[in-house]
Amino acid sequence: MKNNGRMTAYINPQSSQQFKNTAGYTLANGSPAIDVVCIFAANYAAAERPYLRANNNNPPTTQPFNKNIQQILEDGSVQYLQDRGLTVLLSITNAHSVGWSEFTSESDAMDFAQYLKTDVVEKYGLDGIDIDDEYSNGKPKDKSLVMVTTLMRQIMPNKIISKALWQDSQYFKTIWNGHTLTENLTYGAEMAYGSSPESRLEPYAKLHLNKNQLSLGFWSGQRSPSPHRDVKWLKENGYAGIMIFGFEEQLNVDLMGELVDVWYGSGNWNPPQ
Repeated sequence: MKNNGRMTAYINPQSSQQFKNTAGYTLANGSPAIDVVCIFAANYAAAERPYLRANNNNPPTTQPFNKNIQQILEDGSVQYLQDRGLTVLLSITNAHSVGWSEFTSESDAMDFAQYLKTDVVEKYGLDGIDIDDEYSNGKPKDKSLVMVTTLMRQIMPNKIISKALWQDSQYFKTIWNGHTLTENLTYGAEMAYGSSPESRLEPYAKLHLNKNQLSLGFWSGQRSPSPHRDVKWLKENGYAGIMIFGFEEQLNVDLMGELVDVWYGSGNWNPPQ
């Protein structure tokens, strides 16, 4: 994160070039305007470990992730962004009757954490994993998230573990083997959209997440009454920055441009040449 802000883009890339373009947006001083790019989302699809499966892969395919995600991971696009100073995360989401908050045994959770380490993060050179705990119809277990993230943190101590924050306060109150979800996360972005930053972020601060861990999510499909006011409040109150969802869509690219200029000052959102 820069000294005064972290700008995050969630993107469901439709092509390698679209993905690489995220590195082309610059501030007035020439540095990248986007700090973190989160590839959204890798629905787990392979048959070997059926903890997370893609909604559109039944029966599971032979490829670990959906085709557009797999291409980005394999063609050097991740390293292209990293070489230009960006952090690249892969967001993994639930599906069907299994998910992040539904592990029932430590052995399954460790198996999945080890899979993420060896077959995803290390294999594709990622900076870490983003947790998107939705789309599952299974029964949540309060200790599941803290268990699996504790194990991830143990075997990937220097990698980023981030989370899409939404309707999850109960998991931050749970302790597993002396650990909490708060201490396992590097940072997160609140993704309820549309309402005030006070109502969305202050509850997480009360759950002992530091303000510099917390970003506020924005999306053109559900704008708040005054996004510009929201950004000013974030900066004035010491929060980490902003997150834009759906960066593959021009409306969200434009929204990020507006908000970056509010955060850093006019003239600090410069598209790729």
